[in-house]
Amino acid sequence: MATKRKKIEPIMGITFDPDAKLTVQKSLPLFALWRSELTLAEFKILDAYLSRIDSRNPDKRAVRFEKGELEKILGVKKINTPELKERLKHLGTMVQVDDPTKTRSFRLVALFEQAECEQDEYGQWQVDLECTQKAMKYIFNVENLGYLRYKLRSIVNLTSRYSYILFLYLEQNRFRKTWEVGVDELRKILRCDDDETYKEFKRFNDRLLKRCYKELHEKTECRFTYEPIKKGRSVAFIRFTVKTLPAIDTIPGQMNLTDFGLTEDDTLDNPAYDIINALKYTCNLPDGTPEFSPAQMEELEKLVHSVPLYKLPQDTVTGTNGALYRYHNYVSICYAKMNRIAEKTKIKNRFAYFCKIIKEDAEIE
Repeated sequence: MATKRKKIEPIMGITFDPDAKLTVQKSLPLFALWRSELTLAEFKILDAYLSRIDSRNPDKRAVRFEKGELEKILGVKKINTPELKERLKHLGTMVQVDDPTKTRSFRLVALFEQAECEQDEYGQWQVDLECTQKAMKYIFNVENLGYLRYKLRSIVNLTSRYSYILFLYLEQNRFRKTWEVGVDELRKILRCDDDETYKEFKRFNDRLLKRCYKELHEKTECRFTYEPIKKGRSVAFIRFTVKTLPAIDTIPGQMNLTDFGLTEDDTLDNPAYDIINALKYTCNLPDGTPEFSPAQMEELEKLVHSVPLYKLPQDTVTGTNGALYRYHNYVSICYAKMNRIAEKTKIKNRFAYFCKIIKEDAEIE
């Protein structure tokens, strides 16, 4: 006989006063949602959900948007029933997420399994949302997967999906401070690569990039500049430069960088964080505990950091030289290689052998 599922009490209250400290903590695999058909309104609902949960407590995975709160998130006075149904249906269908531990696969996951909606006599909605069991890996596992972190109020007032995706792209790459991305690749990320309107760079720049720049500067705390880089007569790359942000506040119950013994610089400016994170997540014994000690991981981090960039696997999310996914993938590939060898040949000292594999790529004798 099937056991009755235990009811999860929802977290209530999404405040929007000017001093609100709600912070979105979105795992990097969820950044791949730029590929999805989710609309800007649906992204806002997802972000509001992520800003309210306790990332350390999967039992608290239900959130209630009380009457009027969903309308504030979407910037409207009233949401009609068909429109609300359509938005929630999209959030409940499968979308593609990226797993940094798997280099030759993709995964489709439904984000939410349940949405209960109740409308009052004034037309305002109370909505209860609960994520699926499969999505929990990407919602409550941020310390292992890496994550983007930004204030909810930064994105609530955005009116362009392009601005929203560019905002996330800039936040993902903020640790690099200055970098270049191919124009074609940027069109792909913003999902306008099939639109003939933006094939010519001048139109792409005037009608999209400049408008996104203006909206992000007016409505968010993201401060950046961009510069077209020509190859021959044509613009081939965009050079982005992002200014450092002040530390982001959190609310009680949300995961904090100090929970991991980290500072803001660790995630924004220090690629060592990504390597150590990859080692912790990938190199585990059968019981789930890390195979290598903290001191050994520090040594491995230095070795991995010395591997030339061209030997790191391509970033599965954006195709750029960003470190976040490439370090995860590289460590995963090397560790899998060692495990395959171990199936045929006994390895006496696995740490030394793992170092040897990395040293070969780093060209260290």
